[in-house]
Order: sequence, then C-alpha cells, then structure tokens
Amino acid sequence: MARLAPALLAVMATLLLGAVASSQTGAWRWFESTTLLPLIGVVFAAAAGLLACHLAQLSASPAPSMGALAAGLTAAALPGLSVVGLLIPLAIGAYAAVRRPRLRFVAAIGLAGVATAGAAAWLNSPIAHLAGSLIMLAGAALQVWHAASPAANDNRGDGASSGFWSLPDGSSCATQPARTPSLVSGE
Repeated sequence: MARLAPALLAVMATLLLGAVASSQTGAWRWFESTTLLPLIGVVFAAAAGLLACHLAQLSASPAPSMGALAAGLTAAALPGLSVVGLLIPLAIGAYAAVRRPRLRFVAAIGLAGVATAGAAAWLNSPIAHLAGSLIMLAGAALQVWHAASPAANDNRGDGASSGFWSLPDGSSCATQPARTPSLVSGE
C-alpha cells in the first residue's frame, strides 16, 4: 500500500480540488456540448483503464518511480473538474520537469496539457478541453509505457557479459575419460 500512496493521494487531491467549484473557476464544459457527448465516455474509459494499469504496475514494480505524475494527469483529464483541480498535476509536473531528468519530456507533455486545459476553461471551448484532456492522457500513457519498458542498460543475456559467464569450450576443460570395456563387468 505504501507504493500506491503517492499515486492515490495525487488522484484524491486532484479530484477533491476539482470538485471545488466557485464563481472564479471555470469547469470543464463538455456536458454542454451534445456533439462531444460520446467522447466523454471514451475519455472516462481511457482514464479509468490507464489509471488501473498504472496502479497495477506500481503495485508490482520493485521501485516505483514518480507514480503521482501519471495518476494526477489521469485524474485531471476527467471532464467536470474545476480549474483548481489542475493545480496538483501542475505542481507534480513542474517538480518532475525540474528535478527528474528522466521524466522531463513526459512532464513537458503533461504541463502542456494542463496549460491547454486551464486556458480552455476560460475560453469555454469544448474542443480545447478535449485537446487538453487528450494531451494529459498522452503524457500519462507515455509515463506508464516508459516505466514498463526495460532500461537500456539491462543485461539480456546476449550482451558482453554472456561471454564472461559462459563456460569455456570443451577442449580446454577437464573431461571424463572414455570408458573402456571391462572383462570383469561383462561389457
């Protein structure tokens, strides 16, 4: 459970802050657009599947790496949240962009999605909301995929280390002497 704590806290904080709706914050206005209504279900399903995959990956990995970024981006991509809910993925993405060199590209994609979603809330543009949501989901999916792929320096057994650990050829090894037929044993 300790491995999942940062990711679950990011989801919880994003959803709780996103539920805070005030007159100053714009909310995702997808529900007002009947043409984008079918896409809402697709985004909900994609976000739920990606979050489930990410949490399963975090629970199985020996050393989870920055799991809160993908979880926060996935939660922020859901429609119906206020702009305040974007603060959590914004803070996590900014931290990852500055402190985690391996996650800079993913964090940049996530921050672009957060910026698009934040701007779209004040523009009241459902298409811009969709673009921001898809950019955030792409950043989260990229982090999940990156965490699942093996490191470039992993030994796969066919590298230079296999020559070091392999047995020498048969001519230089001690071998069992060939058996000769014995008259005593009846061979």
